[in-house]
Amino acid sequence: MPVFAAYTLVFVRDMQRAVAFYRDALGMTVRMATPAWSELEIAGATVALHSGREGNGAQEIPLGFKVLNIDAVANAVVDAGGFIHAPKRQAQGEPAIVKAGDPDGNVFFLSEGPGA
Repeated sequence: MPVFAAYTLVFVRDMQRAVAFYRDALGMTVRMATPAWSELEIAGATVALHSGREGNGAQEIPLGFKVLNIDAVANAVVDAGGFIHAPKRQAQGEPAIVKAGDPDGNVFFLSEGPGA
């Protein structure tokens, strides 16, 4: 049986808030949204949101976004109700990286680099 799709799964407490955050802060396209499961798309990748999030602590997820202007996107994250967990850092010869988070405490990464 072949695989026909792949996605990154993010557990959230408030589906409407989560969908609005990823749509507004990162410009994702909402493909479907229900109270229990939503799918958003960006740059050919799918992020699936599941309403099964428990607890209030930060949870690091293997999710990252490559952006052209890290400061502008970091500001959009905060404006949409998210947070910047760690400030921008830039080591010699490496791209700028920001550890950010959504309103549910899910921690993801932004990295700055040239476009395709």
